[in-house]
Amino acid sequence: MFVLPCAVLVLHPTLLRAASSTLIARTTMTLATCSHPTLFDFTTTQDIDSWTEVSDTVRTPGMSKAVITLQRSQLFQRAVIFAVINPQPNGAGFAGVQTNLPAISAECKEAQGIRLNLRGQGQLSFWKIVLTDNKNSGPAQNYTYEQKFKLSGLVEFEDVDLPFDGFKAYHWGKEVPDAPALDLSKVVRFGFQTFGGVYDDFKQKGVGSLEVNTVNFF
Repeated sequence: MFVLPCAVLVLHPTLLRAASSTLIARTTMTLATCSHPTLFDFTTTQDIDSWTEVSDTVRTPGMSKAVITLQRSQLFQRAVIFAVINPQPNGAGFAGVQTNLPAISAECKEAQGIRLNLRGQGQLSFWKIVLTDNKNSGPAQNYTYEQKFKLSGLVEFEDVDLPFDGFKAYHWGKEVPDAPALDLSKVVRFGFQTFGGVYDDFKQKGVGSLEVNTVNFF
């Protein structure tokens, strides 16, 4: 279970010396709550040049595709991920985008999870977040940490909360049960991905989009 013990405490030196023992005893009660830090804010970012496609065309039979773009209007700005899943007969197929993870401040490394503000449209209801640690960021990638979610199909944007203890290790869509638990301090890459469902009790194919405003820690 992840805990978020971030706080801000400012005291005059004299008061600090006079009441140090009392303050130490009361620290857990008087510290201010840490605000929800933003990991990605697509409503204000200037570009998305650091994002790259990661789709099943890295394998010979792959036929899926994903692109990310910034949608700008006179009223709003957001990122949109367009994807098409052309799966193999067994449901194998994936399409997504990823970027290097920005530096995480020390007080946020004990966050409980990731909160996505987004909306989905089209035929692809199932997506996932893919986290890659520094031991698996090279060509010989053994596994990534992933958590799937299903879009509600609502017209309005929704918040999707993904607790870190819900992330499991996967290799090409199959769970790796003996992998170590996710260590947020070692994560160096973040990705959005949709998939065909080769090892799932559902299958999906076709086209879909994911409109994303923000990605926050909670």
